[in-house]
Amino acid sequence: MAETSAKSFLQALRSLILQEDGLVCNRKSESIETIIHDADNYIDQYVPETRSQDGSDQKAQFCSELEKIDTRLAGISSQRSQLNMPLLPMSEAKEEIGQSSSGDGVDVVGEESLAPFALNYRNLPSCLRSCLLYCSLFSENILISRGRLVRLLVAEGIIQERAGEVMENIAEENINQLVGQGMLRVEIKYKNEVIEVVDPYLKICRHKLHQGKGMEGNLLFSDSNFPKSSSIVFILYSGETITCSSFNDHPVRSLFVIGDISTGLTSADHWEEGIPDNHWTCIRKAIHNFNFLRVLELENLCIKSLPEEIGDLIQLRYLGLKHSALDEIPESIGNLQNLQTLDIRYPRSLRVLPGAVLNLLQLRHLKLSMMFKIKVPSGMGILTNLQSLTGLYVRHGIIEELRSLTQLRKLELIDVSEEHGSELSASIMKMTGLVSLSLATKDIIAYLLDYENDELLPTLEQFSPPPSIKRLHLYGRLMDLPHWVCTMENLTMLKLVYSFLSEEAFSVLQFLPNLKYLRLWGAYEVKVINKDFFKVGGFPKLETLIIYSKNLLEWTEIEEGALPSLAFLFFLYCERLRNLPEGLQYISMLRVLEICPLHPDLERRLKCDGGKDNYKIKHIPKKLFFSSFLNTWVEI
Repeated sequence: MAETSAKSFLQALRSLILQEDGLVCNRKSESIETIIHDADNYIDQYVPETRSQDGSDQKAQFCSELEKIDTRLAGISSQRSQLNMPLLPMSEAKEEIGQSSSGDGVDVVGEESLAPFALNYRNLPSCLRSCLLYCSLFSENILISRGRLVRLLVAEGIIQERAGEVMENIAEENINQLVGQGMLRVEIKYKNEVIEVVDPYLKICRHKLHQGKGMEGNLLFSDSNFPKSSSIVFILYSGETITCSSFNDHPVRSLFVIGDISTGLTSADHWEEGIPDNHWTCIRKAIHNFNFLRVLELENLCIKSLPEEIGDLIQLRYLGLKHSALDEIPESIGNLQNLQTLDIRYPRSLRVLPGAVLNLLQLRHLKLSMMFKIKVPSGMGILTNLQSLTGLYVRHGIIEELRSLTQLRKLELIDVSEEHGSELSASIMKMTGLVSLSLATKDIIAYLLDYENDELLPTLEQFSPPPSIKRLHLYGRLMDLPHWVCTMENLTMLKLVYSFLSEEAFSVLQFLPNLKYLRLWGAYEVKVINKDFFKVGGFPKLETLIIYSKNLLEWTEIEEGALPSLAFLFFLYCERLRNLPEGLQYISMLRVLEICPLHPDLERRLKCDGGKDNYKIKHIPKKLFFSSFLNTWVEI
């Protein structure tokens, strides 16, 4: 009876899938909801029979089919969303097929106010719900940038592949949809964009995870090659010996060991000494048992060595080693044939990548550091799947190798000089999907030590930037703003570091129609900013403005109606700044004002109890200042 039912059920589902494919591709008028409703009825009918067949082949086959159907149905929801069609109602497609009859409702006891948010959560297609759940795993102690989140979502197998599309683009699309629906938000912390789950949905996700729903199986992960009982482990290291109790219950699928910066683990002593080997011995010894490990993140630990057994983690997709004290990386890393991300930014001692890196043909993201020069092996052009390559120091032959990396979406080059101009222009123009470009004459530490940097950044006269570029970072002195910058209509982020440009050169920036983020770090060295710099009608979409200037004394005026979208305003190391602009009070969208350090004269003028300029800032919800007198952060 059960075997006959199984065969009938699977045949019926296959038939429904064929109909569903035709409906999506040919856009027939028949309702997709009707088909999913029919499929749901089949599941309701068959699940009780399946549960009575513990360990049977039929049950395994049935579960395998459900996992496939779950992926297909999520794809339908995604396609409907792209066609501006309503999402599949959960009342008809109860819980996505493949998640059993245990239910996916969210009932937070004593939290009736969460009911409408819980309904929104349930109505999400499974691909978005999985993304939201994953974001909720990261606590306030672990900030996650958009780029890092994208890379992790792809590595974890949460993103469902679509033919002809880049996985990272699909992940970005999912994040943007959740932001648009008010479930995720983008915050500026430490001057960088980070992704956070909005509070009502964070409570719902945490409640669900606490119930044990979402951390296992297809609710969070769509790859059926991994056991459903595999787990994600987070360890916040604050100086104690790490134990392996977290690894005993289930196979570990993802392991995050993060140094807690609030305990001083980024101090000079820790940076010099690193984590004692005996504090993470259990992890080193357990590596050979991590057969299903996809993600290994060891951040802010200053680890001094990696065991050769790291090469045994053949399922590893993501290896994060930020802020390490490594002297070398084992050659065995070349065995990681599935590795997609290698992040080794901000190392203390590492200066050479092993030649075995060239064996990582699936590598999509190689994150080196702008602060320390790491020599890469010759032949990088073989890594044709690279999507991002950061912290790459220019050497003889490297620009020619870049010509093969046409899939790059992010490129960061250091030690760029005028002699590289024409060859570099030709290589970059082949990268038709490039989204982010950074060019620097030297590393960041050199800029900090040599404020009066005289090295000229090449203006790339023959350069025609790919229209896809949205983020541009230029580090180094410029005689004038490159003419091609003004043609970049899709540009959303611009960083200019130690450019020392004139006021006239800057005036053209306000006409970039989509610019949202502008960082001027020693880029505009005048004593006074006048109202002509930010005119009415200019910078229509600018949301974040960061100014670093040792010479700036005052900003005189902002015309009413200027900077209509400005939400975040930061003054960093403008220690001579004594006056904020008249008209600042008219920028109604301003949410955060931060000044570090705050000059004593300006502090007196801004005080809420009698400060004569307080009216300029009293409408701003969050005002954070570093008081030189008190040597601490204060809110006014």
